[in-house]
Amino acid sequence: MRLTRLFALTLALLMAALLAVACGGDEEPDPTATPTPVPAVTPTPTAMDAMEPEEPAATPTPLPPGVTPPPPTPTPTSPPPPTATPIPGFDPEEHFKNKRISINVGFSPGGGYDTFGRVVAKFLPRHLPGNPRILVRNLTGGGGERIFRPTLVDIEPEGYAAAVVHPRFFKRELVGIDVPDFDMNEIRIIGTASAVSTVSAQFAFRDLGTTWDEAVANAGGELKVGATEPGDSGGLATTFIELVGGPIKNIYGYPGSSDIAAAFDRREIDITTRGSEATAKSLFPEWVEQQQIVPLFYWGADPSTDQAFTNYVVNDLGAELPPHVFDIIDLTEEQKTLFSVTETINDKMSRLFIMHPDTPDHIYQVWVDAFRATAHDPEFLEAMSLLNREVGYAGPDEIVQVLQEGLIALEDPVLREGFITLAGGVD
Repeated sequence: MRLTRLFALTLALLMAALLAVACGGDEEPDPTATPTPVPAVTPTPTAMDAMEPEEPAATPTPLPPGVTPPPPTPTPTSPPPPTATPIPGFDPEEHFKNKRISINVGFSPGGGYDTFGRVVAKFLPRHLPGNPRILVRNLTGGGGERIFRPTLVDIEPEGYAAAVVHPRFFKRELVGIDVPDFDMNEIRIIGTASAVSTVSAQFAFRDLGTTWDEAVANAGGELKVGATEPGDSGGLATTFIELVGGPIKNIYGYPGSSDIAAAFDRREIDITTRGSEATAKSLFPEWVEQQQIVPLFYWGADPSTDQAFTNYVVNDLGAELPPHVFDIIDLTEEQKTLFSVTETINDKMSRLFIMHPDTPDHIYQVWVDAFRATAHDPEFLEAMSLLNREVGYAGPDEIVQVLQEGLIALEDPVLREGFITLAGGVD
């Protein structure tokens, strides 16, 4: 599978940077100006080779039942790269002025995707010409899949709609599983303000158990956990534990974070990531105020590097820092590698903003510049901090690099099979 349009974008940005150096000028460009070169990343010499192998593998890796194999790779026909060169007759200010723009979110209000969508919607008009009005729409269902048709199909590609997409859909396409109305080779990637590696943890009510082993025993040997659907990044660790035969039962079908938190509060499920500081304090503050919950295990960043997480667990919850997921069950090195590859894609591609694949380059570039400026806006950062949401910007070129690295890792057939399951591609 090739990422032709995305590669063209990366090449265009690098060429723009080289041209700026050749023309002179020592001043750093205004972050809101157009164009703003995205810092070049160090190229990975083998990435393109992995994307375009000279010879096919001698023995194709069989896919699990129900998985659609990827179609033959077509001859690339690279579209014109995005450019900020003035287009005759195009006035960005007039194009967006008095327009209503939709940001489509595939999850219910109150969760991380909804929060990022709404805060971006509040500050983006400052940086998008014409100061348009932005409406956030929650289109729940299908684990976030309902956003694709109204964003990528049933609308004219004029730059008046964007969506916040879950990384599960990129993961599925990486292994050749078709996602209706979505093609990662064609969609326009705007960027993400959520490319961070944070500490994630699964929480339980204290009366169920304060350690992993105690909670498993008190739950009768199996812990129930809620998720939107297979491939939910918030449920990565529990899906992984179930995959390797651990004592976890994933229950799918919840519309979003707030629904999962409510199910946990009703004791419908045993453990959840929604005991995190941001979710618990906003939706069920009594969990924290009465020290009702404790973390059983964590993954992601090291808690010793995250003082906020440490303070929350030790001071607010009166609990001990939990062990890493690798320390609560027996795992092979290959299983650990599978988890780490999936985790990297989740971290870098969470809450990714995309738009119609046929959006003209000059309109698309306005969006990329405006989104980048929004993600670095001091007031946007302050607002996210007040909501206990960490911000980390990643642009289109960085996302391309992550996808390249994922393709390289997934050449291993064992990793590929497990990755398909973690991506939610196998029932």
